[in-house]
Amino acid sequence: MSVGLAPRPANEEQRVKAVVKTGLIEAPNPELFQVYCDLAKDITGYGNATFSLYDGEMKCEMALTEGGHPDPERKVGDKVPRTEHNICAYVLLDPEPLIMPDVTKDPIWKNHPNASPSGYAGFPVINKDNFALGTLCMFNLEGPKELSEHQVELVKKIASNIAHLLDIQIQQKEMTSQKILEALIQFRRVNENLLIEDFQSFVSLSADLKIDLDNAKRLIDAQLCDFDDKGAVIVSAKGIELQRNMKIETKPMRKIKMTGDDASTLIDQMFSELE
Repeated sequence: MSVGLAPRPANEEQRVKAVVKTGLIEAPNPELFQVYCDLAKDITGYGNATFSLYDGEMKCEMALTEGGHPDPERKVGDKVPRTEHNICAYVLLDPEPLIMPDVTKDPIWKNHPNASPSGYAGFPVINKDNFALGTLCMFNLEGPKELSEHQVELVKKIASNIAHLLDIQIQQKEMTSQKILEALIQFRRVNENLLIEDFQSFVSLSADLKIDLDNAKRLIDAQLCDFDDKGAVIVSAKGIELQRNMKIETKPMRKIKMTGDDASTLIDQMFSELE
């Protein structure tokens, strides 16, 4: 027998766009959210807690408490379909939490295929634009469990803090994109014949990454680069002036301690924002 889809919020299209903007669906960062799952578990006394985001089709695990999910195979980064059997998917539909001290006594969920005498509490994670981006859900498989009003209010505050973190994540990505675009405009003003590859090489050099002569040729022709006494490519006086206009002076960038593959990955991620 086929399983239907869980109902979607009325603002689903805009909601999904906001989720995607966090950049967390394909690259979860559990360190950001683990403490909130742990706090929710400790406050409620439930067996475990999970924080999940929801894109258009899937529920995506972002953080789990120690001991994990009721499904022992579930881990951070896993995705499961938003079906009608996924209780947490319904938490997105209401600004108030879905709390069931005993799932088997709930008039709606008592017939769930996996219903058992257990407690459940799901809290929507609603951002500043009133989009329910995810859920903070707790399970107590050891048996039914009540929550006091005080416990509910505390977990609501935890969900609000998670939402604030998501808003910051989106804002930082948007700011990064804006800064890169502004830097690119300044770069093209120097010489409109320079290519995006030259821009990437110049930013890499500004981040103290070595570039070879082939990648530096047009930058040298544009007098943005030169050679030091050992023959290595360096930023010229004109290039340093351009760095200031682009707001990527060498000294601030050196505060980021990245080398090798990590630094190259950062540059690649920055340029992915332009696509």
